[in-house]
Amino acid sequence: MAGISVIVPSYNVEQYIERCLNSILEQDFDDFEIIIVDDGSTDKTGEIADNYAKKFRKVRVIHKKNEGLGFARNTGIEKASKDYIIFIDSDDYIEKNMLSNLYKTIVKNAADVCYSDFFRDYGDKIIKNNHLLGFGGVYYGKSIFSKIIPWMIGGSPEDKYDDILGWGVWKALYSKRLIKTNNIKFHSEKEMISEDIIFQLDFLRYTKRVVILEDSYYHYCLNKGSLSTKFRKDRREKNLFLYKEEIKRLAVMGIEKKNKLRADRLLIASARMNIMISVEDQSFAESLKSIKEYVNDSDYYSVIKNYPSKNLPYKQKIFINLLKNKMVLFTYLVSLIYIKTN
Repeated sequence: MAGISVIVPSYNVEQYIERCLNSILEQDFDDFEIIIVDDGSTDKTGEIADNYAKKFRKVRVIHKKNEGLGFARNTGIEKASKDYIIFIDSDDYIEKNMLSNLYKTIVKNAADVCYSDFFRDYGDKIIKNNHLLGFGGVYYGKSIFSKIIPWMIGGSPEDKYDDILGWGVWKALYSKRLIKTNNIKFHSEKEMISEDIIFQLDFLRYTKRVVILEDSYYHYCLNKGSLSTKFRKDRREKNLFLYKEEIKRLAVMGIEKKNKLRADRLLIASARMNIMISVEDQSFAESLKSIKEYVNDSDYYSVIKNYPSKNLPYKQKIFINLLKNKMVLFTYLVSLIYIKTN
């Protein structure tokens, strides 16, 4: 069946879910269904979802026990009835023309996936990502492995940004046929800190044609206290596990050597982000301990020590060189100054 299945995994988002659903229902495109997967919410999320299902024929609700974001998305895939699938997190929202523009583009180009850019939405400030400027177009054949997958993994040592395409599945429209035919599923975030990149790599392995739109349509909301903005003690170990899973998949595809530095850059970026969050959220002593754990971890330190940082942006270069030299206190102070001035 033509059209789009919009999968909205939801867990304890009573504060945000109406904004999300309204942004979908107000699209300038009509051929879509909304599948809300209530992942065992303990607040009013499920009740709000049920009310929308009663009011709008396009909306269906599935209530299930809590198993995490990845498995909630898998449930939505199983129930999807349309030809294309898009994932929208329930604490985010989209521009009015997102569905129409992605659908028109993917159909016109007979592509398996259409990627677009996004906005970083801080509530009082919205920043357009703009990482895809100059990358728009149609890619097929060898360019999937030579361009799309490398851009998905991360930036090269010469690139301006840590990422180009970015890992998030929520800014793209996917062929349901390709997902189903190849039994592509999300892993649990209890196993991997980001199930998105593994899904992307598993999907792109079978992709024949990709189209990229440079415009932004998705509002990625950085809500204070969300999983992406608060300190987690397990983040270091889980990011390393994820990195190793990426490397395994790249090796299977025969492109590990060409892309390892891209994966390395994202691993270093994850360390930088977690250290920043630690400095902001934890005590001085706890933050120093977190930084020491990175430089004393042989896997992380090997990547940090051997990374060619010469052409990195200035602030990133300072940060990685401090870690290379195990300057824990200076790493803390530089992180603190960055937080206070940004």
